Amino acid sequence: MHKLSDVRQTSMISVLLDEHPDSINGASFAVQPTDQLAQTKIIDFPASYYNGATGFSFVDGHAKIHRLQDARTKPPITYTGHMKLNVASPNNPDAWWMIQRTTDRD
Repeated sequence: MHKLSDVRQTSMISVLLDEHPDSINGASFAVQPTDQLAQTKIIDFPASYYNGATGFSFVDGHAKIHRLQDARTKPPITYTGHMKLNVASPNNPDAWWMIQRTTDRD
């Protein structure tokens, strides 16, 4: 998407989120798009500061605190910046939730 008019579902596409401090490796947050729940991967990790939840804001301006469900999505914070990224996380409902809110695919 290059401009706002390219976005078809503005209430479903996240723009900003809280990222896990050890996952920050650049100026973007990535998830692995897939149509198969069994093939989900976590490339960058969301933060879980809010009692196991993280904040997302969306194109239409609303924001949501999403409670993370899978322990694989909530690794402990070490503040070292050393975290394995781009890991397989099959059937992870959190990865699936983020995938569905990251791109506007047909």
